Amino acid sequence: VRRGSPPPDAFSRLEPLMSCACGLDLDFEDTGPEGLARGERLLLWGVRTWAALRLQGQPADTTIRAAFARAASPRTASLFLQTMMLVEGELVRPLQIQCPHCVGYAIDEQRLVTACGLAAAAPGLASRLLSPLVARPDVAAVLVRALNHALALDGAPLPVRMGEPVDHAPPVATATLH
Repeated sequence: VRRGSPPPDAFSRLEPLMSCACGLDLDFEDTGPEGLARGERLLLWGVRTWAALRLQGQPADTTIRAAFARAASPRTASLFLQTMMLVEGELVRPLQIQCPHCVGYAIDEQRLVTACGLAAAAPGLASRLLSPLVARPDVAAVLVRALNHALALDGAPLPVRMGEPVDHAPPVATATLH
């Protein structure tokens, strides 16, 4: 696939790490490893649910829109859907995505969620995190920055996590009061 042209059936090229039965009715609060913030869990659930539904040949919009509207707002739901449509259309290689109720955290999932958290504070770094995944990481970084802002307005701010992705998420540290 040429860089810059969307691959055909992009999400059919996902490399799902789904060895268990997929429970799409799972509450997003139970998604992913320990230590993720509420907004990160919502994003991770959204990415995983989007991929699971697309792999099953089902539309993801209704399920995603309803869950994000309940957990955040209709605005955030729309931004998430726009972001995932861009990611799907711009994929440069298959993504590794786990099933919605797995506790692990695949490297591509970490890249997407962490880039969203970094986008407001370090848009260049967010773009670099997205560059192995999408043909136009700068465009994707603009959308994830808007998504970051919307989540913050909805009471689900994303932490700015610097450093390399890891096999498990470190516990979220609380702020030190001075």
